[in-house]
Amino acid sequence: MRFLVTLMLLTTATATTARAEVASYTDLLIVGGTESGVAAAIQAARMGVKSITIVNDTEWLGGQFSSEALAAIDENRGPDGYGHGVPFPRNGLFKEAIERIEAFNKDAYGEARPGNTRVITTGRPKDSAKVFEDMLAPYIASRQVRVYSNLHLTEIHLGQFVMAEFVSDTGERRNFSPKLVIDATDWGDVVKLAGAAYEFGPDLKATYGEPLAPESREGYPLTDMNPITYCMIIEETDDYTPIPKPGGYDPRNYRDHAYPKDPLWLYPTRRLVDHYGFEKVSHPDVLLLCFPAFDYPTDVWPKKVADALEATELGASKKNIATLTRKQRQIVFEDAKLFSLGFLYYLQTEVHDGMEDKTHSFRRFKLSEEFGTDDKLPFKPYVRESLRTKCMYMMRQQDTTGHGGQAANFATVMYHDSVASWQFEYDFHPTGRKFLDDDPAGPWHNYFRKNRTWGPPYSGRSTFPIRSMVPEKIDGLLVAQKNLGYTSLVSSALRLHDQSMAVGQAVGAVAAVSLLENVAPRAIPYDRTLISKVQEGLCARLDGGQPATLWPFGDLDPEHPAFIAVNLLGVRGALPHGPNVAEFRADDTATPEWREAVVTRSLATKQYTDAPDAPQGEMTRGEFARQWWDVVKGLSDVPYTRLNPDDADGDGIPDQDDALLFSTASSTWPKYIPKANEDGNPDPLTSGTLLRLYNFTGPNAPQAEYFTNDTGTPISMEQCHGWKRDISKNHRIRGRVNEAWRDSFLFTRSHDVWEVFLGNGTYRVTVCIGDSEHEQTGQNVALEGKPVFEAVSTAAGMFAEATMEVTVADGRLTMDIGKVDSTTNTCVNWIRIVRP
Repeated sequence: MRFLVTLMLLTTATATTARAEVASYTDLLIVGGTESGVAAAIQAARMGVKSITIVNDTEWLGGQFSSEALAAIDENRGPDGYGHGVPFPRNGLFKEAIERIEAFNKDAYGEARPGNTRVITTGRPKDSAKVFEDMLAPYIASRQVRVYSNLHLTEIHLGQFVMAEFVSDTGERRNFSPKLVIDATDWGDVVKLAGAAYEFGPDLKATYGEPLAPESREGYPLTDMNPITYCMIIEETDDYTPIPKPGGYDPRNYRDHAYPKDPLWLYPTRRLVDHYGFEKVSHPDVLLLCFPAFDYPTDVWPKKVADALEATELGASKKNIATLTRKQRQIVFEDAKLFSLGFLYYLQTEVHDGMEDKTHSFRRFKLSEEFGTDDKLPFKPYVRESLRTKCMYMMRQQDTTGHGGQAANFATVMYHDSVASWQFEYDFHPTGRKFLDDDPAGPWHNYFRKNRTWGPPYSGRSTFPIRSMVPEKIDGLLVAQKNLGYTSLVSSALRLHDQSMAVGQAVGAVAAVSLLENVAPRAIPYDRTLISKVQEGLCARLDGGQPATLWPFGDLDPEHPAFIAVNLLGVRGALPHGPNVAEFRADDTATPEWREAVVTRSLATKQYTDAPDAPQGEMTRGEFARQWWDVVKGLSDVPYTRLNPDDADGDGIPDQDDALLFSTASSTWPKYIPKANEDGNPDPLTSGTLLRLYNFTGPNAPQAEYFTNDTGTPISMEQCHGWKRDISKNHRIRGRVNEAWRDSFLFTRSHDVWEVFLGNGTYRVTVCIGDSEHEQTGQNVALEGKPVFEAVSTAAGMFAEATMEVTVADGRLTMDIGKVDSTTNTCVNWIRIVRP
């Protein structure tokens, strides 16, 4: 018996020792090898953190770029939409990654951008995974960074002694003891296991006051999330053999729903390699299939999925996907895979059979083998929305909306602790699932819920605050990827490849300052000097890297000599410009007035005894910014005054709800009050009788009270108003402002004529021109041959209104818009006709 007891003790000791041998101490533990996690690791390494560990749940690094196979790379986008570049230049680690991907493409396919598609750059998942591996390679070689693959977090304890335990699918266990942890996982694994507070599903309007948020939970269940999608990479062949029929395939899932109706539209929208469009490209076409037709909602499950979930845990089928266990989510993923494969099979069978010209039929494509998986699908689905960590501050839609409701402007709130820049539309894919026969066991289609859709409105040119990466109460943890401190609406606009990398890079900088300065991350937003260290670490050319954009001017490339100075001056409020000034104009002359404003605003944030001398002599704004920043950057920062522990500025708004922590204002900018003749709204009638009020808009547009819609169709006896020719296709409904008469217009780029039948006599007529989204130049309008507007320009979101008394002598009031041989648009919003 003594021998057996001794043997048992030795065995236990040996097992304990073996387990201890695989435990590792590290300064920074990053859970998740997503694009956000890799960016955090590189930035922290560049700023001097000596020991960094990444633990990844797959073999590939890069998240959306690689393991999720979203190979058509999405980027920041402004109201110009696709095909117009980005609202501000590529920057930071994203720019470095893209340049590597494009160099890889050039070598492999003969073109840096071989997709010839509506996004700018594409990168095959296997190629992008190699790029992220190469970006980390110098830091792995120096032993500053270590990477562990195919491990899943099972337990974590945060506090004085931090321990995280991981396990592989084969049972291998590893423990890590870090000083600080970053959650860069897809589903907030660390947040949940650490006991941090988090939210999920649609936020109600009463929670954060967002204009697009639903009023009640009815129709907006907590299980409603931006859908997941299993992307597919397919390669062109000479073989017309479809893939094997997926289990449970039902063509009704896709029939009459697999929009757009022309299947060849799928080619240019998400093409990765185009050998038809490029002479140098000999590789067969490669496409990414990632379309709403097979987006997989999470609000309610098909019966087979619900039953399988319930078999694991009573009530599991009613849980939000972010709160499911890894094994439970895998049940969902397996069905989502079949749904994606079913879409491809549908294209290769029913759609193929209906094509007259089968030259480019999808039957000629096969699934790529690059993932090495049995089903030839990527390791993970494309995850658009995760849980949302309850952070020191939760970003809201109203913060990020462009000032005055104009997407071309800077955001209403430019946070004092800004560490990244971004812009996109509030963009949901179909979040609802509707069973076609009200039978959960039968076919289904996805659908959009009201105000949870894609397209307008857009955010403004926005920034991201440190506070939204620091959990509200849990110490020792930062969040990244899509586990951030923002609402569901903001998450829909802040989830793209470049945005996730920018936020990851920012989290890495915050982690570095926290570790190197030995301060808790939650102290940083209250300390101007610590914020400056984070910002200066991001906006620097460390290890030959690209500096990050902190202040989103549209015309300043990271290669510009003044880029760093302008961003660091901008983010501390030292540059005198309004919210609608989207460009810095570095080559403009630095006027005495502009210089004085920069100096005054800069020195308000710096401590000094004698004011330093400003650079003298004639120079550009870029040259002045650069020289002046060299003068003041070494001065100590003026500390913030924290009036109360929970209300730093004493404005009565708790810090957790205060977007501007050290300002009693509700916006970074002065209140937006357009002039009466620039606001796009008809002025109240003070005299006369209203006869007609026409809103120029598109077909099926909502009817605004008091207005009659004119949709660009020719005049007729039936409708009594209209155009000399049909211009109904020349309409825009921007979705930028709530008032239909300001948001829509009809336009011409040449000359068109509108008329309305009206009795002879004298009338007071008001015309409004402009565009709620874009600047419009050189607009012309005449009434009865008399000019109302001549070559008038309107800024984005601004309008011009003019009133004229006109005499009708032929029974028709005539309005001419535009000019023959014009090269600019004339955009007419509405016309009001009053009898004096």
